[in-house]
Amino acid sequence: DVGVLDKSMAIISSCEATPRTVAEIAEHLDLTIPTVHRLARALIAHGLLAKERSGSLRTGPRFISFGIGAVARGPLRDLAEHTGEACQLWVPRGPNRLCLVSEAMPNELHVELREGTQLPLADGGTAARIINGERTEQGWVLTVSERTPGLTSISAPISSADGLIGAVCIVAPVARVNSDLGELHGTRLLVAASTIERALISA
Repeated sequence: DVGVLDKSMAIISSCEATPRTVAEIAEHLDLTIPTVHRLARALIAHGLLAKERSGSLRTGPRFISFGIGAVARGPLRDLAEHTGEACQLWVPRGPNRLCLVSEAMPNELHVELREGTQLPLADGGTAARIINGERTEQGWVLTVSERTPGLTSISAPISSADGLIGAVCIVAPVARVNSDLGELHGTRLLVAASTIERALISA
């Protein structure tokens, strides 16, 4: 429905410069309060709006993730070159996670996953666990042959002031990893995640 889309975009635009309450948005756009409530709930669910503690609405984390792919590509390429393994950036998309950036190394035995791939958040992968809120003392989540037999991976969160944006991941064939993947590359993973977060702040 074009009318619903127009109203939704008008609500987002009205909150872009400064946070507004539902009543303020309704008055500003000459819409009913129930209409704004209904559309705002959907926009929040999709990450296009976020609600502050005061109840005011502002643009949501989805707008940050729109630009994170370009920001993350350099750090992920460096991470792949230093580790020799495939590195990916995942962001939440409803019940799924979306691979925004994928950097693979040209080893004979390697992991390659296309950018744009979506996988269920319920699939048990490390990036899914991070997006679902799992945290550990060391800062990354590790699995071995869990989602895909023969593969091991570690993932760490990427966050902003608004909360979680996504997860950066290293994945490798178990046959090539002679130790815990976190022990081998955990520090580099955390550095890459921190580099991406700092770049987002200055972008």
